[in-house]
Amino acid sequence: MTIAIVHYHLHPGGVTRVIERTSHALTAASIKHVILIEDLISSIAPTNSSTSSVRQVSGIGYRDSAGEFTVEQIVSYLRRTAEEALGGPPDLWYFHNHSLGKNPILHEVVAKLAEEGDRLLLQIHDLAEQGRPTNYTRIADCRKLYPVSSRIHYAFLNSRDRQAFTAAGLPEENSSVLSNPIDQAIDSTPEVNHTDSPLLFAPIRGIRRKNLGELVLFSALAPIRTRIAISRAPLDPTARSIHDDWKKTAGNLGLAIEFDVVDRLAPNVGTRSNFETWVHHATHLITTSISEGFGLTYIEAAAANKPLIGRNLPHLSADHAAHGIHAGHLYERILIPSEWVDSDILYDQLTSALTKNYRAYGRPLDDETIEHAWKNLKHGSYFDFGNLPEEIQKSIIIQTIHSDNDSSVKIESDGNIRSVSEWLASAIHNHIPTVKRDQLSPYSNQVHLGKILKIYQNLSEEKSSPINYLPSDEVLSSFLSPSSFHFLLSESRTVSLPPLAPRAVIFDIYGTLLIAPGGGVKPDLSADSRLREVLTSFGHHPPESPSTALHQAVLRHHDTSQAPFPEVDLRELWREILGTESDTSALVDALEAAWHPVSPMPGANEALQRFASTGVLLGVLSNAQSNTLTSLGNVGELFEPDLTLLSYQHGIAKPSPRLFELLAQRLARRGITPAETLFVGNDPLHDIAPAAEAGFKTALFTGHPESLRSGDCTPNITFTDWNELLF
Repeated sequence: MTIAIVHYHLHPGGVTRVIERTSHALTAASIKHVILIEDLISSIAPTNSSTSSVRQVSGIGYRDSAGEFTVEQIVSYLRRTAEEALGGPPDLWYFHNHSLGKNPILHEVVAKLAEEGDRLLLQIHDLAEQGRPTNYTRIADCRKLYPVSSRIHYAFLNSRDRQAFTAAGLPEENSSVLSNPIDQAIDSTPEVNHTDSPLLFAPIRGIRRKNLGELVLFSALAPIRTRIAISRAPLDPTARSIHDDWKKTAGNLGLAIEFDVVDRLAPNVGTRSNFETWVHHATHLITTSISEGFGLTYIEAAAANKPLIGRNLPHLSADHAAHGIHAGHLYERILIPSEWVDSDILYDQLTSALTKNYRAYGRPLDDETIEHAWKNLKHGSYFDFGNLPEEIQKSIIIQTIHSDNDSSVKIESDGNIRSVSEWLASAIHNHIPTVKRDQLSPYSNQVHLGKILKIYQNLSEEKSSPINYLPSDEVLSSFLSPSSFHFLLSESRTVSLPPLAPRAVIFDIYGTLLIAPGGGVKPDLSADSRLREVLTSFGHHPPESPSTALHQAVLRHHDTSQAPFPEVDLRELWREILGTESDTSALVDALEAAWHPVSPMPGANEALQRFASTGVLLGVLSNAQSNTLTSLGNVGELFEPDLTLLSYQHGIAKPSPRLFELLAQRLARRGITPAETLFVGNDPLHDIAPAAEAGFKTALFTGHPESLRSGDCTPNITFTDWNELLF
């Protein structure tokens, strides 16, 4: 028997560990095999064994488009390389994650091999249909994603995934649960004092679904001298930016959590920094992941003779329980009081995330689906921390650190609810693993190899048969439902930005984004005829000088206001002047268009579009009226509603510090500080000085003669052309 194992790469990670252990088991059984990858960066050490080798095959690695390779070429490369290594065609092709969407034509390669009668074992570790919308767009139109024949067997890591595929039409005899093999002989006697310095090690690559924010929250609530360490950083640039943002946040907060420690930092003075040493010195393993196919950490904790602290994933714990295994001190959710979360912001983000998800998956989205997903986010009067966007997670961590009573944050475990800090202290105090090594035989290399050999034996007895394909839409339907929505499995708002880039940019409007005539609300005899014409067209009897009447009304309201920098609402003043109680919003729009016509500042709209495309949050803080946002045109839709503060809404105007305080409060709800925010304006005294005083970074625009304002200030950036404002 000969086997060709095919994967994209052998970078350190879960799938690579599975391939490595499978290879060791095959070698021990003297079964000749070859591992075919494109990226030769490998964690599997070269071997002189006559039974195995690692070979490179062009075209099967990660890529966004097929590029220079055709399906026929890749099939030819695979066949030739396998035959050279094995001395003939492989008896079994063993593909890992062929349908993940990391390569847009690898599934077609599998289909081609299937149509040519080859025997295939297709192992599904991860699914593009589950929380990977970007991946799915590369395979959305494929009708040959999941081939079915008597010579094809599907292996799943858990019963839930297998049931999803059998419900879509995969015959049960063509599928099985093939659990990952684990090393059951890890020497991990701790060498640290448990009481004085607990070390919680997360043996993960820090991608988004691993729920890094929850590890940071635990570091804020753990007993004193507790350390948390995360194994590795992601390789993907977008995933890396999220990882690094959490690392920066934790560092700014002074929390005892380290990121990307393996091969970079040592767990203790005088020790090595490799993965095995970190496991060896850990007092506990920890997992906060919200989605796993198998969850190696749950089982490997027992193999390492370590107690486990972790978020319970019911589909995994059910499979484990079938073998009599109850892995670790597990919790169902972290409960955050609903009053700690701005529901309007969360609902807006839910709607946005669902819209992007369903669009990426090619599915329609209706209001009922949104409401269903919203109801599933709530757990009584709480939200689950793990199913919140990262920016809200950050704001909660900040609230927790500054709260006088951290017992407000609770944990649900085995149906009981208690404070996170109490539960975590108790779990850390417990040093006895809940699973013993001798319970792990169902996950041994020998059992894993036996299952592979049985699959091969069954396939070898099957004659070639016609190929059909599972309806991929039905597989998608099993995983895309409002009840299973998760923010950490949706498209991320976070993107890779330069180190000094702000997380939010807030703009003044007049003189910055819009060119507006000077003058303001003052008697203006030259404009009165136009104003009377507008008022008459709306059915009103205008005063002789509308501009004078409005100016006098402004003065009256300023005289009666207690605010240091009072502001008026023009709609209210016109109702007063005209003696009407009807809505005057449309009237104000028309009057201001006739009296104070505006035009876009050259380059500003293009800059706004550019900033928005980077994922930076945009907002405005301006002395403005009800007509102002309409004057901006379509770019007004780029501003976050909660980060849009207009003076008429609050009865106060810049340079009032209160407006900048309100802005800081709203940013804090999103986990963003003033120091991470850039305020852009054209007025040194009304924009730059008060923004800087409130802690914001500032940018002064001086590029239009009608917008120049006098006054001293020290902005972080001064620019005359919008193309100069880059980050």
